[in-house]
Amino acid sequence: MIILAVLLIVIHLLSQWLAFVFKPPQVGMILGLNGLLVLSVLANPALEPGTIPSQRGQFEQAIRQWQSLLATDKLSTSQQINLWIQMGNAYQALGLSPPALDALLQAKSLFLATQNHTSTAAAMKEELAGIGVKLFISLSDISLAQRQDKPAREYLNQGKSLLSSQASLLIQATLLNQEGNVLAAEAYYAKALAAYDQGIRLADQAGDRLLATRTLTNKAYAYLKLAQWDPAVTSLQLAQQQLESVADNYDKAFSLISIGAWAEHIHSQLDARFLNSLPATVIQTRADLQKIAYHTLTAGLKIAKQRVHSRLISYAYGYLGHLNEIEQHDTEALRLTRQAIFYANQDENSFFSQAEQGSEILYRWYWQLGRLFKQQQHFDEAIQAYQNAVDSLQPVRQELAIGYRKTSQPFRERLGPIYLELAELLLQRAEQANDPQPWFKQVLDTIELMKTFELQDYFRDECVTQNNYKQPILKFQPAHTALLYPILLTDRTEWLLSLGNGLIQRVSIPIPAAVLKDEVNEFRFELETRETMAFLPYAQRLYRWLIAPLKTTLTTHQITTLIIVPDGVLRTIPFAALHDGKEFLITQYAIATIPSLTLAAPDSNSPAAVKILISGLSQSVQDYPALANVIAETRDIQQLYQENSSLLLDQEFTVDNLAQALKNTPYSILHIASHGQFDSDPQKTFLLTYDGKLTINQLEQFIQLHERRNQPVELLTLSACQTAVGDEQAALGLAGIALKAGARSALATLWLIDDKATAILIGEFYRQLHQQKQSKARSLQLAQQFLLQDSRYQHPALWAPFLLIGHWQ
Repeated sequence: MIILAVLLIVIHLLSQWLAFVFKPPQVGMILGLNGLLVLSVLANPALEPGTIPSQRGQFEQAIRQWQSLLATDKLSTSQQINLWIQMGNAYQALGLSPPALDALLQAKSLFLATQNHTSTAAAMKEELAGIGVKLFISLSDISLAQRQDKPAREYLNQGKSLLSSQASLLIQATLLNQEGNVLAAEAYYAKALAAYDQGIRLADQAGDRLLATRTLTNKAYAYLKLAQWDPAVTSLQLAQQQLESVADNYDKAFSLISIGAWAEHIHSQLDARFLNSLPATVIQTRADLQKIAYHTLTAGLKIAKQRVHSRLISYAYGYLGHLNEIEQHDTEALRLTRQAIFYANQDENSFFSQAEQGSEILYRWYWQLGRLFKQQQHFDEAIQAYQNAVDSLQPVRQELAIGYRKTSQPFRERLGPIYLELAELLLQRAEQANDPQPWFKQVLDTIELMKTFELQDYFRDECVTQNNYKQPILKFQPAHTALLYPILLTDRTEWLLSLGNGLIQRVSIPIPAAVLKDEVNEFRFELETRETMAFLPYAQRLYRWLIAPLKTTLTTHQITTLIIVPDGVLRTIPFAALHDGKEFLITQYAIATIPSLTLAAPDSNSPAAVKILISGLSQSVQDYPALANVIAETRDIQQLYQENSSLLLDQEFTVDNLAQALKNTPYSILHIASHGQFDSDPQKTFLLTYDGKLTINQLEQFIQLHERRNQPVELLTLSACQTAVGDEQAALGLAGIALKAGARSALATLWLIDDKATAILIGEFYRQLHQQKQSKARSLQLAQQFLLQDSRYQHPALWAPFLLIGHWQ
């Protein structure tokens, strides 16, 4: 007998949503979105084995059973598509985005193949259209998970195009919920609210209280982004009411805990916004949120225990622990947090190994435990808890970097506090130790991990940091070279200074990170305006704060080169333009920057015969202005290298020509003189060619090692790129450009400058590098000094933005 099986699978965050959306007060929030129900109608009783586990939240077991079914040849095409969709959704529920995407793309391939069959019956076409809507909703969802707004919008529109007038109210409500999610990701919060309202109305008409609950929860997020606290609270209250008549099951427990976590987060946002001066209305709102959080988390915990679902039990205990942490009930918070850790390790069906089991949520509770121990001044226990949090992050680092919900907050704001708070505890221990060196090395190890994951997060590529050199720079640091490593903490700035003797010195500067950030942003803003000297007070103040405390040490050790590992907002400025009241820093030191200690090789393997590929765009194309002096710039470089150079200029500088040239010849230097942009979104980072835009991923592919290239490109020069003022994410991309492109060094600019000044500086740089055989850092220093001596180009806006990134020798 054929049985109609309605397969319900809760997707789009489930454990992932709880594990990564709701952050402690210091971190902010990742966008929690859909939580939709996908309906799959399959006329085959053999498909029932995967249904019950998924409804119970046992997604690993369901996936294994679905994989077995797909390995048979007994399924129709529509059944296969449905199972691939469900498998993708289940993977997504577990926070495993790469296999989730693979499964959904399998479903997409099968679905598109059915569209080519003209003989398909009308009824089957209608069924396939419904399946297609669900498929494209899921693809839109995972695109948001991977922070790709444009594909998310495109997939959503494809789903809408397949929606028939006879579509069920439930599928319409699901689509509207996803539309609200996409609009919220695009920051159209008012429009998102309208979509959510329509979705809630249709979900109510369809009698699906769980979908209405999740849409109301998403609606609370949109209100939160608009700082409309009371409507956000009302949305959560309505979501809570929707669940009162729902039977106890996994979905209800998940939804209750989700509401509780949201209420807790808004509670924290209010505390952060109003600090100690809470208005009377906010005090009441805060009390309402506390009540919602306590009741929903307690109710969710009760159901989770009845259903013996360890992951949900862990969430409930953990968020109850956080609620008590907020209210400063430390003893109860500790008890609940330890319970959360215990149950996070009890997930018997996890896809993770025993060592990694529960790590997708363990890091959160260990972090919470560390904060509680720190609050009680149990510093050794706090350090161990923080270290456990960091260790728990590593097995899921790729998911944290590229697999979670669209967020306007970069890695540094979401997860950076774990590393920075641990570093602060380790520095505290260093103060008390007879030998602080081991503690300093632990601090560096901790911050280096953060920098590694931060670059992975920006480029959305785990492989970008695959060349990890285990801090060789500290062991093989050249003479007269100082390595400056800033750590930006809440209440101060720390320098760790290495002078090549194997020892690390610490200099603590009482400038809080927030104060430093404001000063740096003002400096950068004023520095770009070449018509005034308004930058000078900021340049002098930053010198007094950051360099003056180190000056005696640098002079004593006869330092001539500074290698700076800039952090956060310090990536957005050129240290060369800091001023001691008499002269700029570049007159005293050659300066280079590296993204991290572990991602810069200490030695140089420059080829005996240097070959340079010079590319440039002098003409106005694609609405970008002409760079007339690019002709002189490229000509001068070509004259220096003569027969060892090749030129692609204007019409010849196309994406295909560049790819072919790099494939045919193992150039050691690649020079590109064209407009370029580094954006907070690496997908919007590009270099302009005559026929299009060259992405960083394309550049990486073109110059990667192959049969003709057995060494990386020695130098990549980008002479007209730019980043926005104060955009730390874009500056992070600039800092990692050499690493991403597979070059040992990069010479690039922080902002677009006069192309005549650029041509002069670049020409002098290559003359010093090629003819005078100076190091790259020294060549840049001499080129910048060359411009500084010319009255036409003395303003640092014209010479300072050039940064040498990566290997400096």
